[in-house]
Amino acid sequence: MTPRKLMFVTTIALSSCVRKPEQFSTPAGRDRSIIFPLSVGEGLVEVEAQKATYDLDGEVMKALMVAANDYIPPGIRNPPCWARHEALTYRFTRREDIIFVYIGENFEYCDRKLRPIHYGAKYAISKDGRILRRVIDGFDEDDHVWSLKTPDGGTVTVVTESADSPDLEDLDKPDSGILKITTDPVNMPDVMVIEPLQDSKPIREGNGIVPGMSMLPFEGSAGPVEAEPGVIPFVTMLPPDSGYTWEYRDGGLVAVPLESAPALDGGTPDAG
Repeated sequence: MTPRKLMFVTTIALSSCVRKPEQFSTPAGRDRSIIFPLSVGEGLVEVEAQKATYDLDGEVMKALMVAANDYIPPGIRNPPCWARHEALTYRFTRREDIIFVYIGENFEYCDRKLRPIHYGAKYAISKDGRILRRVIDGFDEDDHVWSLKTPDGGTVTVVTESADSPDLEDLDKPDSGILKITTDPVNMPDVMVIEPLQDSKPIREGNGIVPGMSMLPFEGSAGPVEAEPGVIPFVTMLPPDSGYTWEYRDGGLVAVPLESAPALDGGTPDAG
């Protein structure tokens, strides 16, 4: 085989091994002990054109590049407007040796009318460029932030790994799944703080319960309870031991006690 033919075959073989750019393909850790900041610290500074001069160190710049290239990998041929780095929004904060980067999508930049339900990602990146933790919105399990009332009338912010609502009695338990307890203000954008409903029945995952979707009545409730937004009729399940079942009343779906549910007569429920 002549050198020219050998070079041609080698080029074809190497090109066939080139991987297509894949989103979120950068190796990332899953260190749940790393908690994303709840506050902006001394303030949230917005970079505005021709308003000031900013000094950015190389480690932070590297972290921004790692996050941007993971969210939209380089090498995409003729990318649409939304698949370009300039169509994203970036926010970062540094806490000691970890740079936290938050990436969103600037829908106005590409004049996008339809917006996905889930978008964006946040990263915890070491100063040498390793992704220690990555949370992709809608795909990865994020921490749960709760605001609990204290007996003295104050509040305490609790961060948990589980979606189960914590109790004040859990704060001192070593195996409670609580990751952080703080009284500092929570003002980081996009941090959702959950306030447990007073006198509500504790809900634990399992038995058909979908966190944030399934609905159970309050303790002591004897009558129908209206379905909350997001509940899908006869899709969202009530556990068998809840003592309640779905029923249409007055044109809407409600959960009624089993003992008060009328017997079915074979007719079609009045959906209003």
